[in-house]
Amino acid sequence: MREDSIIVFVEGDPTRAALQFQRMTLTDQNRTFWVKTVPEAIDMLKNYRERLDIVSMGYNLNGEEYNHPSREDCGLEIVRFLEKAAPETYAQVRFVIHSWSSAGVKMADRLRKKGYRVIHAPFGS
Repeated sequence: MREDSIIVFVEGDPTRAALQFQRMTLTDQNRTFWVKTVPEAIDMLKNYRERLDIVSMGYNLNGEEYNHPSREDCGLEIVRFLEKAAPETYAQVRFVIHSWSSAGVKMADRLRKKGYRVIHAPFGS
């Protein structure tokens, strides 16, 4: 892990983001960026690629409880971005899917099939 490595927490729900932040060590708190939207997440993936350590992603990012997987404002859009990228570009990154939804399982499976290091760890488990 690089000295200047970062954690990106992608979550649309401020309550969940605050709870996750409180559960982190002070060291991890100081290197965590909370992003709420797909464009913000993709921007972090593109512009901070070398510094990424952990990227933790949810599925429902727009405040709605249920989203169709084809929507561009849900976590699957981030997965679609990564599917087009070369997994070796993100070889050092640990991807965590923290969604409880069945779509979260699909997100993890799709990333694994492309060769990414990913775990499915629903929030709070």
